[in-house]
Amino acid sequence: MDSRHFRAAKLISLFAQKQISEAELQELKDMQTDFPELADWLNDRGVKMEEVNARLDYYRSIDKNAEWAAVLNKLKEKESKKSTGKKWRAIAASILLIAAIGGLLFRYGMESKTTAEILPGKNMAVLTLSDGTKVKLDEHSSQTIADGKTSLNVHNSYLDYSASATTEVNIHKLEVPRGGTYHIQLADGTKVWLNAESELEFPSAFTGKERNVTVKGEAYFEVAKDPSHPFKVKVNSTEVEALGTAFNINTHLQGQNVKTILTEGRIKVTENKQHKIINAGYETISGQGDIQVKVANLDEALSWKDGYFYFTSKSLTDILAEVSRWYKVDIDLQVKPTSDHYHGGIRRSESITVVCKALSDLTGHQFIIEKNKLIVK
Repeated sequence: MDSRHFRAAKLISLFAQKQISEAELQELKDMQTDFPELADWLNDRGVKMEEVNARLDYYRSIDKNAEWAAVLNKLKEKESKKSTGKKWRAIAASILLIAAIGGLLFRYGMESKTTAEILPGKNMAVLTLSDGTKVKLDEHSSQTIADGKTSLNVHNSYLDYSASATTEVNIHKLEVPRGGTYHIQLADGTKVWLNAESELEFPSAFTGKERNVTVKGEAYFEVAKDPSHPFKVKVNSTEVEALGTAFNINTHLQGQNVKTILTEGRIKVTENKQHKIINAGYETISGQGDIQVKVANLDEALSWKDGYFYFTSKSLTDILAEVSRWYKVDIDLQVKPTSDHYHGGIRRSESITVVCKALSDLTGHQFIIEKNKLIVK
């Protein structure tokens, strides 16, 4: 791990306990060039030693190798590993140290400019019934929802249609706002995960020859097998047909493009009267009148569902868009967008402070949080 972070943490600990020497204090002051946040500690912002010690105890107790491996495993082995490895090791080291010790080094520096309300996203959605009634769902919901003869069970962050015995068809819409995610099981047993700022329109029961749903935003599907009743997803001008398949659809792309990544089985992608059949491990880009096919990065399809930000060769603009949707912050990009692309990842459960510090290490830019705005300089 990056020795600078360990050294800074050690000096801060000595400083907070008033056991630092003159030489060490000067070294700590010199470190402000690399870590401007240290100024808040040196100006004595009332840090409580019991909190520092508690965080240190936690840091000593965690399996740091396992935590680091969990993040690194989200990266694929690539030909560019040698050139990107050093930068990634630095960000991984920073992530672990900040996540484990928390306030020991950076909390009072960056979070002093943030608001306590900027938290990671959580399980929440709004379900619109056939009569227009809107039902709020969150991670603590446990209730039964009725719409005509349709009876639905809500278990914490999970909405289940499969237990409903009626064949009455009502059209429902599940909307997930910024800062949210939600999991639903459709009447046929198909499981769907919705990412932030996404929506799914679907029938409460499937009675026809086809199983049709419509999606906006990003959703991951695990389709229940039923060869006699094709499962079709409509997204803008693209249609994805699946039989016993798992795939991810994302419309949060520039230029109204639709990316479909297939993780299991086969799918048929139709766009502008043309279609292509692809196998697991490939992806399509559609939405502009044609269909492009290439080898997929499966981690991109699975990571958000599994609780990670994961990006491979993504631009800063795309990365910030994901952060904006998950933390419900507006982006003020004050640097000129470049052609640079980055590789990395971090748990989506981390605070925005940790994410900003990690992105700063990765990109070299300064990240400042003011109220609900993230400023990049």
